[in-house]
Amino acid sequence: MNPLFTPLQLGGYSLRNRLVMSPMTRSRADDISGVPSDSAVIYYAQRADAGLIITEGTQPSPMGKGYVRTPGIHTAAQVQAWRAITDAVHQKGSRIFLQIMHTGRISHRSLLPGEATPVAPSAVLPAGSVFTASGPLQMEMPRALQTAEVAGVIEEYRLATRHALEAGFDGVELHAASGYLPEQFLSSSTNQRSDQYGGSLANRARFILEVLAAMVAEAGGDRVGIKIAPEMNFNDISDAAPQETYRYLVQQLAPLKLAYLHVALYKAGFDYHALLRPLFGGAYLQGGGLDKKSAETLISSGHADAAVFGSLYLANPDLAKRFMLDAPLNTPDRNTFFSPGTEGYIDYPTLEGSVKRALRIHSYGGEQAVQLDAIAEPKPAAGEVIVAVHAAGINGLDWKIRDGMLQSVFPLSLPATLGIELAGEIVSVSADVAQFKPGDRVMGAMGALGAYADRVAISAEKLALIPAGLSELQAAAIPVAALTAWQALFEAGELKPGQRVLIHGAAGGVGGFAVQLARRAGAHVIGTAQLANVDYLKELGAHQVIDYRSESFWASAENIDLVLDLVGSSVLANSWQLLAAGGRIVSTAAPEITAVAPAGKRGIWFQMRPDSRQLAELAALVAQGELKARIAEVVELADAAAAIERNKTGHGPGKSVVKFAM
Repeated sequence: MNPLFTPLQLGGYSLRNRLVMSPMTRSRADDISGVPSDSAVIYYAQRADAGLIITEGTQPSPMGKGYVRTPGIHTAAQVQAWRAITDAVHQKGSRIFLQIMHTGRISHRSLLPGEATPVAPSAVLPAGSVFTASGPLQMEMPRALQTAEVAGVIEEYRLATRHALEAGFDGVELHAASGYLPEQFLSSSTNQRSDQYGGSLANRARFILEVLAAMVAEAGGDRVGIKIAPEMNFNDISDAAPQETYRYLVQQLAPLKLAYLHVALYKAGFDYHALLRPLFGGAYLQGGGLDKKSAETLISSGHADAAVFGSLYLANPDLAKRFMLDAPLNTPDRNTFFSPGTEGYIDYPTLEGSVKRALRIHSYGGEQAVQLDAIAEPKPAAGEVIVAVHAAGINGLDWKIRDGMLQSVFPLSLPATLGIELAGEIVSVSADVAQFKPGDRVMGAMGALGAYADRVAISAEKLALIPAGLSELQAAAIPVAALTAWQALFEAGELKPGQRVLIHGAAGGVGGFAVQLARRAGAHVIGTAQLANVDYLKELGAHQVIDYRSESFWASAENIDLVLDLVGSSVLANSWQLLAAGGRIVSTAAPEITAVAPAGKRGIWFQMRPDSRQLAELAALVAQGELKARIAEVVELADAAAAIERNKTGHGPGKSVVKFAM
């Protein structure tokens, strides 16, 4: 199972995967009001296949703005606009946290109310320029916050957190990286204060810890995260002892019980993850130049709980699907990272309709070996059609392959899509197929794995039309069961009128058809089944039913011409003694039957072959009421793995069927 697509508990939330969309400044908000644009709704919703989205940096107050066209979270209009975004993301099943970003000295008077001077812990001029509506402008000397003012800035963070929750956000992230105000307080190069917010390491960390405490007071620790980036040195910031500084800071986070610690590393030569991860009790998010392979290694090794992607998510709205399929990735266009408008924002192409679902086995084992994946849209080869699968029958082969029982018989390249029969509607045909057209309702046995998928490419020669009056659910219960019963009895078993046939596992899908077909052929039919299914089998025509849980079938039957073994194991071992002279056992469950057959006994391992003509005849008998196709249960595709397990351990009479979206 791919570690990126396992659930993650983050604070009070269970994320559906471990992909996190990084906060990225995009400069698409209204520059005057700070209200996110309508396009932002589309932008975030497009990327909601991430387990968690962290928004672009958002100013908690007008004085927190540092770039042109960045959004705020301090007015009613801003809250209302963000609400549309969070609603859209939640409808797609993702979680979204708001990153609160006060840029401090990384600003310019032209961006601030009344052309105010940018604020900072100390009046230290940053090198470089800032991006404004007039283009890049040289940064200017900031004003040092007075001690009495600091509490007001902390209050802005608290109110921003409250507003974020009102806007429907699942939580908030404190941006304490990239050389912005919190990191300015933390770092020795930018904090030259002599009050309780400067000097010692404990004092320099005080601002961040008090801001977090205020945010936690509003939201609770399980809805608050923090981002740090040791030695990133962005925006002309540095620290004299960064390892000591960040070790201390993270140690102080413990009482707050934060949802996560987001650590982004870019050029640091020191392994901060090895230092910091053991110090933090919540989810550990790691970002900085990751790709699919490095992210998988990161999670599987336990070095992080989630992988954070920036420009890859910017350019690939459906990044999770592309990772699932190993599909090519779009290349980010750096020229449109911060430009106004929709270009480079909501126009990156997606895989769209080419992504379908499939239930695939990833390893041999129990139920957890099977998961629902995204797969590519199939294309019909010569002689093939594409079927939109509406229903598929569950077979014993599914769990036997899943549990590794048939590895030597059916070697697979994993992952492999399970399922060997289907019913649905043809959506396209190859040019050389004349007997079917799009819109035809069809049923068929695959003759291979692959039926548990939204779309399947299958040879037209394996399909039969579904008779009028039969639903796709009914049709899905017929192909493998009916063909197996017919071929095992009359082709492999050479059953003739008047012979005695013993059917093991007679209440299942194959067994139910076998009882009916043998009785129609004039055979004397004995079935083994659970006591609860005795009446059902007698309805189908069985002359005798043996409750295998309370009776020794080998003591209740004799002179059997044909044993149809659908169970294997000890049932097969105890059946040899029942055979009449010239009798045989046909088994669908024991590939080893020839090797274990006693001297003088005939044993055949039988494998069904697709036969559209036979299938059409059998389906017509069902439609006419001459044969019964019993359905034991109908399950959704998402619950198919559990149904496969039930199929292994026994269920009600008939066939289990997986229902797809129709």
